[in-house]
Amino acid sequence: MQNPSTFVRADRSGRQPIRAVAPRIAIDENELSQRWGLSVKTLRRWRQSGNLGPIFCKLGARVTYLLSEIEAYERRVSRHSTFSSVYQ
Repeated sequence: MQNPSTFVRADRSGRQPIRAVAPRIAIDENELSQRWGLSVKTLRRWRQSGNLGPIFCKLGARVTYLLSEIEAYERRVSRHSTFSSVYQ
C-alpha cells in the first residue's frame, strides 16, 4: 500500500517516475508526546484545562496539532532565564 503523503509522477520524458513527498502540516498526539518527551495523558489534561498547550484540531475522535501552532507555542514558552514567567 502506498503512503498517502507520497505520490509518484513521471518526468517530462514519461520514463522515470519521480517520487515527491507532500509536506506534513500536522502531527497527532502520540507524535507530539514523543517530540516533547511528555505523556499523551499530559497532553489530554492540557486540552481539557483549555489554557495549556498548543491549539489543536479535533475531528471526531482524532486529535491533531498543526506544526505551525506547535512551533508558535514553543516560541511563546521559550525563555532565556528561569527567572521569567512562562505562562502570562
